[in-house]
Amino acid sequence: MDPLSLGLGLGSSVISGLFGMGQAKTSASIAQGQLDAQKHALEVAGKAHQGALAGSLFNKLFDVGTGGDIAFGREKAGKEFLVGPYANRLIGLNSEKEKRARQAAISPEAKELAQFENRLAIERAGAARLKEMSAMFGPISSSYRA
Repeated sequence: MDPLSLGLGLGSSVISGLFGMGQAKTSASIAQGQLDAQKHALEVAGKAHQGALAGSLFNKLFDVGTGGDIAFGREKAGKEFLVGPYANRLIGLNSEKEKRARQAAISPEAKELAQFENRLAIERAGAARLKEMSAMFGPISSSYRA
């Protein structure tokens, strides 16, 4: 082997070794970065889970304590409104409705309508009797000829 080939081979080995070490360092730093990212993701997920648990606990405590008091106060105010001003308003509206119904029942138009309905009922009753008579004895003609 000549010295030039030997030198080139040795130089190539040294350069390959240096590049190999660089590649190993790069691979190690990539793996370390991935591990750090996973660790960070786990920390974030853990904090989110802790926050959800704390929120759930807060909601339960709020419902039992202050929230229950607020809900009770709202229900109480609603029922007081239903038996107070709203009930008075309904009584007034019903009274007005009954008053208008009474006035409508004694109006001239209502009396006229009742008379008309009575006339129709009398005519229907007469027609029903005439139908019965026609069914028993046959058609009846009037002696009056116009």
